[in-house]
Amino acid sequence: MFPKEIDKMGHLLKIIVIVGIVLAIPSIILVPFLLSNNYSIIYSMLIVYPNGGLMLGISYQFYKMFDSLEKKEPFTMKNVKILQTTGYLSFIMSALWLLDLLLMILVIHNTYINYILVLLFLMILFFGVGIALWTLSLLLHQATEYKEENDLTI
Repeated sequence: MFPKEIDKMGHLLKIIVIVGIVLAIPSIILVPFLLSNNYSIIYSMLIVYPNGGLMLGISYQFYKMFDSLEKKEPFTMKNVKILQTTGYLSFIMSALWLLDLLLMILVIHNTYINYILVLLFLMILFFGVGIALWTLSLLLHQATEYKEENDLTI
């Protein structure tokens, strides 16, 4: 990516984080009143809200990474930590979607196959994203060590 594209992506992520936070506050307050039964309220409180918060956390982590790219500092341990944190957040999201899937099947007895397939897809998706981010953090860690070693020899 060229620096101009990195700058645009960083600004876009900043807008997404700000809009997400602004929309999250009223939705946390209003959604329980809009839901009609107890299962929906429990569902929104235990699954949807934490996943939304984790997604905002992932967006914020990527915003911090684009900030370091704007400063022309891509190979730092800070970016390795950002990728590791984002991977952890993805694994937690995957676990929450698995919990949601089990809740729908075992407790609520939801047999709507499309809903179950969507939950299964989300669980697998965020698990795969977590693995990919963890792998990238290991690669970036090794590249950062090579860069630091190279900087010391010059």
